[in-house]
Amino acid sequence: MLGRVRRRAVSALLAVTLTAATAGAVYPVFGPNDVPTTFFIAKSDDHNRVDYGIRLDAHCAPLNDDAMVLYWHEFEPPPPPRTHGLNFLDQRGYGIAAQRAVKREENGGDYVLRLRQVGRPIGIASHRAADGHCRTVARTTINGKTCELLSIYVKLSGPFSVDYIDIRGRSFIDGKPVVERMQR
Repeated sequence: MLGRVRRRAVSALLAVTLTAATAGAVYPVFGPNDVPTTFFIAKSDDHNRVDYGIRLDAHCAPLNDDAMVLYWHEFEPPPPPRTHGLNFLDQRGYGIAAQRAVKREENGGDYVLRLRQVGRPIGIASHRAADGHCRTVARTTINGKTCELLSIYVKLSGPFSVDYIDIRGRSFIDGKPVVERMQR
């Protein structure tokens, strides 16, 4: 009896998985106010990256204290690009150590997070742009100054080891590129 129930459960799970895959299921699904990419982490072994998106409400404020959405954005193998969630090991390397909404207002809000492998706080300001869409700006300290965070680059030295991490951004003062290298 138990064997039959297990086989049926496995068959049902397989059917749902195959149906979702063939139906073109995409993870994550974003709402009309969400911002799919506030910044991303790229790595040296391929062109794939982990994108950090945020769920926002109708006022462009963070939806809750767990509003960040992490997902793989795969460009290799070639087109079309695919997206999917992070597994347990990915969470250790690219995951979030802490996150919360700091401010939620009628015209946007502020959010703060800290990544597991990049110990500095990252703030995300959200607002409604002139075109009516929600926009975000990620900011963090780069070379001792608060800058816009654009991306993080990880130079891998092996499957589970890192040579260095480059934090890449743009100066709020003059708009010039800013890079800080963290040796590992």
